[in-house]
Amino acid sequence: MHIGKWKITVKDFAWCIFCLILVLCFFVGLFLYNRNAATAVLSGASTAVSIVLSIVAILYTMIEGDHSSQVNKDSQNKLESIDMHLKEVTDKLTELKELDKRIKYVGPKLDTIVQRIEQSSQSGDVPIDDDIKRNIEYLLTYINEDIDE
Repeated sequence: MHIGKWKITVKDFAWCIFCLILVLCFFVGLFLYNRNAATAVLSGASTAVSIVLSIVAILYTMIEGDHSSQVNKDSQNKLESIDMHLKEVTDKLTELKELDKRIKYVGPKLDTIVQRIEQSSQSGDVPIDDDIKRNIEYLLTYINEDIDE
C-alpha cells in the first residue's frame, strides 16, 4: 500500500497496529482508574513496551547474524573459486613461459640447421643434434595438442 511517496509494508502496518494497541491500553487504563494510579499504568505500559522491544531486538540480531554468516560463507566460496582459477592461470602462464624459453632456444638453432640442410642437401649429409630433435618433437606434440583443443 502506498501513502503519498511512502510504501507501507505488512511489517510496518503490524508495528503500527501494535503501537496503537499499546497507546489504547494506556488511555483505557488512564480513564478506568483514578488519576493517582495513572503513574502505575504508565509504568506498567512502559515496562511492557521495553520487554517487547528487547525481544524484537534479540530476534533481529539473531536473524541478521544468520544472514551475515551466510554472506560470509558465500564470499568464502567465491574467494576459493577465484583462488582455484588464479592457480590454473598461473600454471598455464608457467607452462607458456617454459614453452617460450624452448622456442627462443630452438629458434636460432633451427635457423642454423635449415641453413646446414640447404648447404648439405647437395652432399646428402644432414647434421641434426639429438637435443634439437627432442625439442622439435616436443614442440610438434604441443602444437598438435593445441590444435586438437
